[in-house]
Amino acid sequence: MHLLKQQMTPLMKKGIRQIDPAYPVFVDAVMDGMIQGHLYVDDEAHPLVYFLEASCGIYYVAGRSEAELLRCSDFIVDVYERQKRQNGRFTLFSANPFTDAMMKKCLGSHLNEMERHAYVYSQAYFHATQPHPGYRVERTNEQVMTASRTFPPSYYEAYWGETARFLSKGIGIAILDRENVVSECVSIFSSMDRAEIDIWTDESYRGKGLALLAAQHMISTCLEKKRTPHWDCDIHHLASIKLAEKLGFQRLKTYRLFYGSR
Repeated sequence: MHLLKQQMTPLMKKGIRQIDPAYPVFVDAVMDGMIQGHLYVDDEAHPLVYFLEASCGIYYVAGRSEAELLRCSDFIVDVYERQKRQNGRFTLFSANPFTDAMMKKCLGSHLNEMERHAYVYSQAYFHATQPHPGYRVERTNEQVMTASRTFPPSYYEAYWGETARFLSKGIGIAILDRENVVSECVSIFSSMDRAEIDIWTDESYRGKGLALLAAQHMISTCLEKKRTPHWDCDIHHLASIKLAEKLGFQRLKTYRLFYGSR
């Protein structure tokens, strides 16, 4: 596999999109230089297989056939073994059934699997946010990060490399009850034109419509910044699915994720 220079990666978007029109936001985030990572291809002039790694230990593989992917399987196994030796994370997002089959053949006995739904927001559904008496809405800042139990500074360091990078390039909304952060919606990843939403609400505040409020403000901010909101969740996470559909997200695909135990 050949490592591409950063200036070459945006040129590969069309090829990846032809294989997987609904590829993950973190792939664009790396190719746009929003977060650190690398893109490898089997052939620089006429790539058939794309392997992308983000520095946080998540990966994406896309190819047009199982046979082409299997020719690159030794490289993928080497990456997995390197991460295992370093006790690092290995979570691989599959592009299609071809990738599924390849991963099961080369690492099936070493990895766990799950299925996830991918959604994109339909702008035709947009509704203005409504105030929620008794709660305060703020953009994510250093004070919110410090007070957060789910999205503390370590979260942004893991996915964005550093908090400053998120504060300058990411999007985040917090709902506060006095000084307590009780619900949050942040871009776990963002590219130049897309943002993937991560969301949380304190258990004692659930059922009050705060997740809906946070997500609506998040969607509004994404659209202001001309970034299309995306939403991913486990196929068994019924509350997340229900909220996504209530907000106006439309399902793009169901895909498979492979991950190792740490």
